[in-house]
Amino acid sequence: MFKVCGLVCGIALIKLILHGLGLEILSINPLFSALVASSVFLFGFLLNGVLTDYKESERLPSEIASALELVAREVSSVPLHTPEATVAADVEAVANLGRSILVWIRGDLSTPELMEAYDRAHDHVTLASLWLSHSSLKGRLLIEMGAILRGINRIDVIRETDFVKMVYWLAYISTTLLCTGLVFARDEQILEATFFLMVISFLLIFLLHLIADLDNPFGFSDPDSVEDVSLDVLILAQARIETIADRHYERYGAP
Repeated sequence: MFKVCGLVCGIALIKLILHGLGLEILSINPLFSALVASSVFLFGFLLNGVLTDYKESERLPSEIASALELVAREVSSVPLHTPEATVAADVEAVANLGRSILVWIRGDLSTPELMEAYDRAHDHVTLASLWLSHSSLKGRLLIEMGAILRGINRIDVIRETDFVKMVYWLAYISTTLLCTGLVFARDEQILEATFFLMVISFLLIFLLHLIADLDNPFGFSDPDSVEDVSLDVLILAQARIETIADRHYERYGAP
């Protein structure tokens, strides 16, 4: 927000300087309205596209959280089906995967490191499922692990892919041309002209910033990103998984 306001004030200052030097060389004509209409169309197209991905992104943390917690609960319940089973290490591996996913989403862990944690957890869940050769629980465990992997891959794609880069460039170019035209436009009422220049440039630049922010709903590592999806459901699920792991440790011993 402060960067946007600073940029808008800079544009207004340039307008005042050009007016004082008599360098306003353009006049407003009907083509200006066409430029405004084209910019609005581009912004509408971009905003509609990024909002679709944003709504999908809001569901991903809850889907991953549900799958993680379900796997942890079912792995920890294996001794109830097979009393001689030892799955403490398997429960801990699932808990470690949950921790790794949270750190990865926040940008403090690389994707290859996360996949190593996932591979370890998958191996442990597979070992735990071997105690359930005659139970339908075995298939459900691997299905939920697949759901976690799909969620991880989808988040990675959303974070690393920009929505239609060419349209982004067109939106930036049209905003630049529109603001430049307003700066060089002749107007005897300089205060009114500067006011409307500031309003229009603020709305356009702020909207561009908002669209870029919405395009990456998992930009927790970016200090300028404010429109990120909530991780509360994943954090709460991880807390419950830690509790499950602690109770399993108390009941059956260390991994």
